[in-house]
Amino acid sequence: MKSQFRFLPVLVVLVGLSLLFVLVPTQTRRQVRGIAANSEVAANSQFTTNLEFAPLIVLAPDDNQTPTAGPFACVDPDGHPRSTVFHCYTPADIYAAYGVDALHAEGTTGKGQTIVIVDSYGSPTVQADLDRFSDTFGLPRTTIQIIHPNGTPPFNNSVHGSPVGWAFETSLDVQWAHAIAPDAHIVLVAANPAETEGVQGFPGIFLGEQMAINQFPGAVLSQSFAVTEQSFHSAANVQVALFDNIYKQAKANHVTVLGSSGDSGTANVDKQGRVYPFPTVTWPSSDPLVTSAGGTWLQYGWTWNPSSPTDVSYLTTPGSRTEPVWNEPFIQAATGGGRSVLFSTPNFQSGISQSVLQGARGAPDLSWNAAVDGGVLVYTSFPGVRVGWHIVGGTSAASPQLAALVALTNQLADGSSKAHVGYLNPLLYTLPASDFNDTVPQTFGPGAVTLADNSEFGSGIAGMPVTAGFDLSTGWGSPKAFNFVHDLANALP
Repeated sequence: MKSQFRFLPVLVVLVGLSLLFVLVPTQTRRQVRGIAANSEVAANSQFTTNLEFAPLIVLAPDDNQTPTAGPFACVDPDGHPRSTVFHCYTPADIYAAYGVDALHAEGTTGKGQTIVIVDSYGSPTVQADLDRFSDTFGLPRTTIQIIHPNGTPPFNNSVHGSPVGWAFETSLDVQWAHAIAPDAHIVLVAANPAETEGVQGFPGIFLGEQMAINQFPGAVLSQSFAVTEQSFHSAANVQVALFDNIYKQAKANHVTVLGSSGDSGTANVDKQGRVYPFPTVTWPSSDPLVTSAGGTWLQYGWTWNPSSPTDVSYLTTPGSRTEPVWNEPFIQAATGGGRSVLFSTPNFQSGISQSVLQGARGAPDLSWNAAVDGGVLVYTSFPGVRVGWHIVGGTSAASPQLAALVALTNQLADGSSKAHVGYLNPLLYTLPASDFNDTVPQTFGPGAVTLADNSEFGSGIAGMPVTAGFDLSTGWGSPKAFNFVHDLANALP
């Protein structure tokens, strides 16, 4: 039996438009998103008819083509202006904003630990691009160990899915896991989805996960792909049980599993790309055996200053730090989150009010910066897009960085003869509130635009309210890295 759904890498990218996409002038973010999506369909005629892996990316014209006058919101490490509107972050920015720098200063860098990144296709230039990233930001070089569970994937756009989109995903995941845990060993599972689909291996992804879980007990595994829960249809119980066996195996091998919660708020799609007319969440992020990684909007050294929801104006405010829920109306993207229809409330969420969970598993569990205006810099040199630095966002950015925080925790555990974190969720819900940057509703600019939930702008689908403490948009909020890692390590048996 074949399933009726496909995985989508949870990724939002600002890139130079390649031959795969129609080159368009600078327009509103909403217009650009529509054009990019339609061009993807034109380039891949089977995008909506077959059940393949396909990228969930948003593309915008690259200001670097002919930059006019400054000031620029983003200048890349090579000195090239990237955007007059969208901000970008280096590893040093993220270290300072979240307190990762204090961990590195004490020697907690992931030494002796393993982070497993799982993607389709991978990237033909993943090692060279990581080397360039490392050299640029003064990080140690590391050799990626690559697992091809069902053959080396091709890299051309005549095959099923979108290798270019997955190559962006792979580059983001590898480079930013390495940024947070620079001394950890990186393993990349690069599956080949061209031959089969659905239960028959999900084109090798879960075979690759099983191989990695067996080979690297005590590791941390990051998944930046998702599918709407309702896409399981009547086969949900059978299919979820098959996949749960792998997550149970991870639990037995003390492997922590994370998954991105999604980039469309509560407005997720079916296999034809139609938005469900009610709030939905994505799987595998919703599985109780997976720690769901949601998104916040880190504004570090600047503040959004809109006159309307689609205005991208900002104020430069040195030293400032603001972190609302990730919900950028000008690109119609927001963090995934809500109530599962596949899983009931797990024991680790028993302390959360049932008026919030209503008997369901709630996601996400915690969050990290996922914004595009304030995206992270990623270097790529694979064919199909401009060689150089790109601004990348999405909850795909959250999952590998949070996975790297767990790897830092495991290093501390090794030093104190404690067990590795392994199954994170029961421990996560015991940590003090002081370990997190809580997200609450915030209002911005002269237009008094309030970000109070994760409803995707223009979708008409209700979002999940942001509240003090745990909520269904950001979970517990984003970790204060130093406190989080030390308290998590102390909570281990």
